[in-house]
Amino acid sequence: MDYHIELDLDFKRNPYKGKFIAIEGIDAAGKTTQVNNLAKALREKGEKVYLTKSPTDGEIGKFIRRVLTGKTKIPPISFQFLFAADRNVQQQELVKHLKKGETVISDRYFWSALAYGIADRGGVEIKRTGKVLLVAQAILSMYDQHLIPDKTIYLDIPVSLAVSRLSRISKTKELYEKEDKLLQIERAYKWLIKKFPKEITVVDGTKSVEELTDIVLPLVLSAKK
Repeated sequence: MDYHIELDLDFKRNPYKGKFIAIEGIDAAGKTTQVNNLAKALREKGEKVYLTKSPTDGEIGKFIRRVLTGKTKIPPISFQFLFAADRNVQQQELVKHLKKGETVISDRYFWSALAYGIADRGGVEIKRTGKVLLVAQAILSMYDQHLIPDKTIYLDIPVSLAVSRLSRISKTKELYEKEDKLLQIERAYKWLIKKFPKEITVVDGTKSVEELTDIVLPLVLSAKK
């Protein structure tokens, strides 16, 4: 027998003095470069900045990277729960810096976990899968919600450009760095952007690094606080 359960829950907003920013996008969108550029620009303005990323450099994050590089294999659902656990630990550090009034910038956050989680399920039934993951990832869970950023910026690039950039990077290819996976991830991100338009700001990631920083920095500076 099927039972229909429906809940209306809002995201957990940042109540602290500091500003919380997340940079999102598919692989090779230029997220890490922009995170570092933003940190440099904000520090030059006298702001204290704390950088973080998903997965983190903690013990759970290190294990996640072993899975990403194919050194360890676990079921996709277990993999998603690992991301949630890693983020749960990360919250303590985020809150500590936000309470101090620092600007926290994250290279990926829970939006990516949703997009990649949907891709793990083959990218089908996005709406239903997305709703399940919103709770499973402790994003809309009433028991342990994770903070939502004050501003999330999605760097939008075509999958073809991502594949081209990845082909020029000399490192071990990760689990999701394949064209078919990237197409599923992009599709999931687009659904999230359409579903939560007030939470995610889309910018053209195909611009030069300098042009992109000139676009993203004012968005960060004007973020609600």
